[in-house]
This record gives sequence, C-alpha cells and structure tokens, in this order.
Amino acid sequence: MRQIVQHLGSGRTELLDVPAPGPRRGRLLVRATRSLVSLGTERMLVEFGRGGWFSKARQQPEKFRAVLAKIRSEGFFATLNAVRSKLAQPIPLGYCHVGQVLDAGEVHGFAAGDRVVSNSPHAEVVSAAPAFSARIPDGVSDEHAAFTPLAAVALQGLRLVDAKPGEPVVVMGLGLIGQLAVRLLRARGVTVIGVDPDEAKRADAKQAGALVPELGAPLATLLPGGAAGVLITASTSSDEPVNQAARLCRRRGRVVLVGVTGLALNRADFYENEVTFQVSRSYGSTDASDPSSARANFDEVLALMASGALDVAPLLTSRHPFASAPHIYDDLRRPGAYGLLIEYSVPNESLVRTLPGGDGDSRTSGCIGIIGCGNFASRVLVPELRLQGASPTIFASANGLSAKLLAGAAATATTDTTALLDHPGLATVFIATRHDEHGELVRTALRAGKNVWVEKPLALTEADLDATMAVARSSSGLLAVGFNRRFAPLAVRLRAALAAKSGPRRFTVDVSAGRLPAGHWTLDPKQGGGRIVGEACHFVDLLRFLSGSAIATAHCLSRDGDGQDGGCLEMKFANGDIATLNYRTDLPSHLPKERIEVAADGWSAEIDNWKSLSSQSLPGASTLPTWLGGPARGKGHAEAVAAFLSAVRTGGPAPVSLDEIEEVSRWSIRMQGMVRA
Repeated sequence: MRQIVQHLGSGRTELLDVPAPGPRRGRLLVRATRSLVSLGTERMLVEFGRGGWFSKARQQPEKFRAVLAKIRSEGFFATLNAVRSKLAQPIPLGYCHVGQVLDAGEVHGFAAGDRVVSNSPHAEVVSAAPAFSARIPDGVSDEHAAFTPLAAVALQGLRLVDAKPGEPVVVMGLGLIGQLAVRLLRARGVTVIGVDPDEAKRADAKQAGALVPELGAPLATLLPGGAAGVLITASTSSDEPVNQAARLCRRRGRVVLVGVTGLALNRADFYENEVTFQVSRSYGSTDASDPSSARANFDEVLALMASGALDVAPLLTSRHPFASAPHIYDDLRRPGAYGLLIEYSVPNESLVRTLPGGDGDSRTSGCIGIIGCGNFASRVLVPELRLQGASPTIFASANGLSAKLLAGAAATATTDTTALLDHPGLATVFIATRHDEHGELVRTALRAGKNVWVEKPLALTEADLDATMAVARSSSGLLAVGFNRRFAPLAVRLRAALAAKSGPRRFTVDVSAGRLPAGHWTLDPKQGGGRIVGEACHFVDLLRFLSGSAIATAHCLSRDGDGQDGGCLEMKFANGDIATLNYRTDLPSHLPKERIEVAADGWSAEIDNWKSLSSQSLPGASTLPTWLGGPARGKGHAEAVAAFLSAVRTGGPAPVSLDEIEEVSRWSIRMQGMVRA
C-alpha cells in the first residue's frame, strides 16, 4: 500500500510503498476512501522540516531545552547522534481518515463493512484505534465525515468554555478549526464573535452566523457585559492573544487555548475578573466512559452533521487524487483554503502485507529478522548489527511504515510475524516490540527453533515467565535478554577487580530515570508492566552480575507517590552482599542518569554515568582515558550483541545462562509489585 510521509530533516513529502497492516484483535482494519489535510498541524510539521537548525530550535523551544539537558547529562556527540537520528526518521502525516472496515478485530460496536472515521494517517489501509474511531451515520457523506477529527478538536474546546445558549463567546483565529468552532457554537445557540486579521476568513465566519467586527474596531461594543468565554484557535508566538482574551471576559469567564500561542500570562488581566485559563486536550480523552472522550466528541459531531445542524460543505476547498497528494504540501498557505480533501481508489494489491527486498533476500541460511521497528531498534539495535556485519534480512512491525524504513530497498518488510518466521534461511530473531508481546513472540520463535534475542523485559508476570522458560529449556535455539549493562567494559572491569574482595560488599545504584508523559504505555500494567520490570530490571541484572551471587531477598524501602514507579529498593545476595537501588523519576534532567558505587571496609569504587571508573584502594578498578589505552566507554550494547552473535555463529552457550535470566526476570517482576503495592 502507499502512505504519505514527511522527512523532518528536509521537509520533503513522499508517497511511500509500505506493507499493509493486517487484522489485529482490538484494532479496526480500514480501507481508505477519503482523508483530510489539517492545514494547521500538517503545515506546522512541514514548515518545521523545511527550516534550518536555528529555525527548528526556535519553533520547538521546549524540545531545544530538552536537548541542552541531554547534552549536560550524556554529552554532545551522543546527543547530536540522537537528534540526527530523530530528524532522519520520516513521520506519517494526517489524522482525519475515512474508510470501510475490512476487519473489526473483535471490537464491540463495529463490524466489517462499516464506514468509519478515525484519527489515522493518510494511507490506503490503516489499523485504527477504536478509542479514536466512530461509525458514520447513513446521512453523512465520506467527504463531510473527514472533517470529524478537526471538528472534535473544536468541540472539546467548547466543552471547556461551557457557554449557555444566548451567551457571548469570542473565537480568536478563523482558520479551519475556528470556522468549525463558529458553526458548532451556533448549533448550540451561542452568540459568536469571530476575530481574525484575514478579511476573507471574517466574511466566511459571518456567513456562518458569527458577529464579526471590522478590523481594528473595539470588541467592547459587541460585549457590553464581557464574554462568557474565549476560544483561541490561532497559531502565533505572541502572548497577546491570551492576555487580550482575559481582558474580554466577564467575571469568572473562561479562556480556552486550542491553538498555539505564547503563554507569558499577565497576572493583572486574569486577576481583575478571576478569569480561568485552560489548554484543551486535542479531541478528548481515551476513556470511553468519559462524556468528553474522543469517541463521544466524534459521535456528537457526526450526529450534528446528520441532523443538518453542522454544515461543513462550505469548508471543502478542493479535492485531490491520492497519487498526487504530496503536491498539496507545496503550498499550505494558499489564500482561502480550508478543507483539502484526498480521494482514494484503493486496488486489492494495497492489502499485500510483505514487500520483498532486493539483494538482502539472496541469503539462504543464517538470516536475521527483526520484530518491532521502533526507536530502540532503529537507533541502537539495527545500527549495531550492521556495524558488526550482521545486517538483518527481514523486518516486521505492526504498522508497516517503521519496518519499511528500517528495511530500505535491500531487505524484506512485513506486518506478518508468521511470514518473518517462515522466511527462508531465518536462524535468529531480535524482538523489540512493546513489552506485553515479548512472552508469546519469544515462545513462538523458540518453538520454531530460532535463536532469540528479546529486549527487556522477558515477561510481565511470573506465569508468563514460567511458560517462556519451559519452552526455552526444551528449544534448540539460544535465548538472550537485552540486559546490556553487564557487558559494558567498565562493568566487566569492575567485576574483575571485585573478585579479590570476597567479603560482604555494599552496592548503591542511583538512577535518574526522568518522568514519562502521563498515560505512557510503559506505565500501563498490561501493556508495559511498569518501569521497574521494564527499565529498572537493567540494574537488577547489573547488580546480580557484579555480586556474582544469587539474589536471596528484596524489599521496598520507600516508594514515590507520583505514579511513575519511583522508589528505593534493597536487595540481598546469597554471599552477604547488599544493594540499594534508588530508581528516581523526579530529579533534575541535567543530573547524571546512572551512578554505581560499591564499597566495603577500606576501599570503594564508582562508575560515573558509564564515562569513568574510579576507585580507592581497589587494585585494577581505576581506568585510564580511552585514548591512553583505557577500556571503551558505553552501556554495553555493542558488546552484548557481539557476545550473542558469537554464540550463534560458533554454536556455543548463550552469554547468560537460562537460570540467571529467569532469576533476574522473576525478581524484577516481584520488585515491580513491591513498588506498586
């Protein structure tokens, strides 16, 4: 199938051939009929891509500050490589998609043949999330339904304004979302005042029923008692729209931001009338029981269209065949443009799920496959495999685009893991999907006799772990888990030095993990399992390696209450060693991310963020700089991959025994439960 992507580094827009998604439980497989270009969001992305480094930093100040913090924490070159990698990765465009359901994925309320609108990208076939999808009523055309996600954005803002019929509301910014907001407010009987410097946009809003003052005319004459609320749909770096909105409000009025503006609020403007300010959350929440959820907003917009209360026909500016859609992005600031509609004629071959590569498919034995082509696979795992002369032959991902981008022209890309496992000559599989898929994928690959490397964690529950270990012990394939830090040169050197210190030792590991966005999949118990089992397991394994002794007990000393799994855990080992793992999510971003200390009577050693190893009275631990012959730095990714590939090539044992993999995985699962108890 074909999909529109945009290159963040250059701004170039491309129609790319990618494998089609397949049926998945809990997802809707949809064949496209129409999609709508968002002149706000998509224009912003395109202009961001076309700008230089300075322009990119100016447009994304928060991300620029995050880059500076990363430089302080991880160094300039590591940060530069990460930024370049991010900008080199094309992204899908679009989020207003209409089509027909091919497979409903056992989702309640949907069936094959339904017409649906979703927040999916511009592509001939999509796998749509039910939480952001809605069935289209018979009385609504596909081309009108394509406006639904953008209208839902406006509707969510209006819900927060909460104006009653007859009350005055100001809409600042009369682009497409502003025009939709005017129509939605009028459908509710609200008095609307439209504000925009563009004369044509003001005229369109007036035609839809808004009161529109002349440019520069005072708004006070239209708002003798003040506005019940102001909805800001404009896009500007200026702080003035927000502060002007506060001045327009009556006592305890509401200012709601849907667009993007400066946010240096003038306290006096808000203080006088106790005006509230809120930022609207896109189309709404994902909670199906929430009356302002995305699904509820989609349904209300479609119902208004079906009843005739919301007429979007005047906002449909032009229609474009999908084959020429990239040309739409040549000029997204064309005067008078609102709704740019893409029309699809989807051939049956668009459902093909596997796209063979070129010379990469010529291998007949010892091939490598990748399942899961997200950030870690694309930025760390696959580049390292290629550096070590082990380029993968076939790539699989659920949505197809990430698989195609990693595969390039030489390798096969697919959305079908069965096709990957059946690929001729496939011997080894690297699994880097989301955590909840690891156990079943590992078992399937091991049963097929493949060698398996799976990114941590191996399992999210002890029952899942038991099932996987039973298969691993009966399989002819090797099993490795991506616990890379035990392979880091500084960790290996420290363990060798510790061999001479057999008495009980005290380890302290400090991890500044940072805060994840609320609702991040890693925090979901079912999908990600939590940050201890999903991330802190690295340090459980590292401590097991450095101690060289089995974990005897573990308990939680303290836990943070921020829902991010931060806390302090203590581990005791069979040889008497004790370790404290401080996994923190609330520390400043400029602090070193990882520090490992070990001490006993009269001696100590410390690894500082994998940049240096220093010691006091511990022979063999202190290191010279790399350029003077000291060991390499880094977290052990290269060394871990090399050890696994060596075992595969020589038929030797796995780098870490199954017993130790099981032990670390089991204790990580238990410690996750302790933090959330």
